Amino acid sequence: MHNETRSRAKAPRLPNKIIKMVTRENIEHIAKLARLDFSDEEYEKLTNDMNNVLGYIDQLKELDVSTVEPLENLNEAEEKNVFRKDESAPCLPVEEALKNAPKAADGYFLVPKVIEQV
Repeated sequence: MHNETRSRAKAPRLPNKIIKMVTRENIEHIAKLARLDFSDEEYEKLTNDMNNVLGYIDQLKELDVSTVEPLENLNEAEEKNVFRKDESAPCLPVEEALKNAPKAADGYFLVPKVIEQV
């Protein structure tokens, strides 16, 4: 991989009138669910970034799109089917699928419970 510097245009700051929609507590909750840990600076940045994204969405709501035809399918313009045919093929044997699993039993992957830990 090349280590190259890319120049990015900085997103303009949103007006102060935008009400904060995402709190740090929201980000902390999402991070806990995803089992992620961030520094204080990263939590602050993520909170600001999420609010900026939601602010831009609010700005888009103000646009008049009454004369724009809705796009129901991105592939409408394509004349041909670009997807492969759905054909059955032999499955990976269970033993082969489980050979690198940290834990397995009775032909299944064993994973820790996470639902009750939230």
